[in-house]
Amino acid sequence: MRQEIEVTGIVLYVTLVGEYDKRLVILTKERGKITVFANGARKPSSTFRAASQSFVMGTFTVIPTRDAYNLIKVDVKEYFHDIAYDMEKMCYASYFSEFMSYYTREGDFCTNNLNLLYVTFKALLDDRLSNELIRYIYEIRLMDIEGEGIHAYSCVRCGDKEHISYFDAKAGGLLCDKCAHELKVTYKVSSPLIYTLQYILSTPVNKLYSFTLSDEVMAEIKYVADKFRTEYVDKNFKSLEILSTLA
Repeated sequence: MRQEIEVTGIVLYVTLVGEYDKRLVILTKERGKITVFANGARKPSSTFRAASQSFVMGTFTVIPTRDAYNLIKVDVKEYFHDIAYDMEKMCYASYFSEFMSYYTREGDFCTNNLNLLYVTFKALLDDRLSNELIRYIYEIRLMDIEGEGIHAYSCVRCGDKEHISYFDAKAGGLLCDKCAHELKVTYKVSSPLIYTLQYILSTPVNKLYSFTLSDEVMAEIKYVADKFRTEYVDKNFKSLEILSTLA
């Protein structure tokens, strides 16, 4: 008999299998992104019925099989039920899961990823925060965790820390006046935008969603995040397409 394993994670998404079963894709701290089959989870009497939903966080006891895992037990820590009651929040949460799934694989070290996803779902439940701002903070921080962060502390080309005021996604981040002129880069960014990028990249994850932006800086971060993601992520996300129809 194969040994039971305990993993801590968040369900990224769920698909139905057969008449009664579910296939869960779970981001775990210990084993990265894994596929877990919850046999009988759709039966009314199943103890997995409530726990085998998207966005559920908990401790999952599983048994490894040839290509995946079978679910044995779940100790739920957080259901994030309220996300499902708001269509926009639901779409954002689905996008955050989809974006995380793009970057993670089984066997990855995912403590930082899991912490980021957890605090991001918590932020979504705070109506004082802009869902759109949460999205851009999440994208920028996750890409940085995955080694594709925006170079925001000095000129990405020459290292100058004093005169950075331009942004170019192809270059990888911020540029000084001299290098921007040589590369014919024309998108100039403000000091508040530079500070915001540095804050997102460096602050402890539990303090990440603790600020708001003016409309002007919000427009800048939208431009920067969209350009950077488009340059380095070679995938179209269905949840983003749905979100665009809600705008």
